[in-house]
Amino acid sequence: MLLASVQGIREALGFDDMTDINAAIEMALHAAEPQLAALLDTSFERGDVTDVFWVQRPGFSQMEHVRTEFRLSRGLLASAPSVTATERVSLVNPSASIDLSADMKFDLEKGVARDWSTVFNRQYVTFSYTAGFEPDADNAESYKLDQVPRWLQEAAKLKCLLHMASSPSVTEAGIDLDKKVLEAQYTALINKHIRYAPTALLPL
Repeated sequence: MLLASVQGIREALGFDDMTDINAAIEMALHAAEPQLAALLDTSFERGDVTDVFWVQRPGFSQMEHVRTEFRLSRGLLASAPSVTATERVSLVNPSASIDLSADMKFDLEKGVARDWSTVFNRQYVTFSYTAGFEPDADNAESYKLDQVPRWLQEAAKLKCLLHMASSPSVTEAGIDLDKKVLEAQYTALINKHIRYAPTALLPL
């Protein structure tokens, strides 16, 4: 699936609207998508997700201060999750669940939640949310680009250009893409968005 505009990349390279060029760009963008998904440890397809965590106690506790972090299975959330905590002995009784949604602070892009108020004690914590991007109604090969963050579109573009740097369609046109510069730009951009949360709990 495409995370960036074929037309935008083609025009940046200075090409006219030609079938072979469009095909080369599309192929490079299709290759970039799973590479970015692997690096960011999340899929991009729109989906409804439920993550369950077992929390024996707060991740950090010092007198009255507590902090617990959760790293969700997906990043790039469409909206804030609903969050409930359930005692292990009360799993058969959903009405016993406690709504923690208001207590959580979310990084929707990275899929990380932080709670600075709940003193967890042997509880299951459930996050329900929607993540990812919807397909474009006019192009089944592309996501809706207005849902894709600008930085991610730029990362896909840079990865696409790296794939195309040695392509005959580019070199024969006399276009010189500096792979070292592109790689440096790509690395500097993507490193700021890695889903790194070393102290966070992981879902079951």
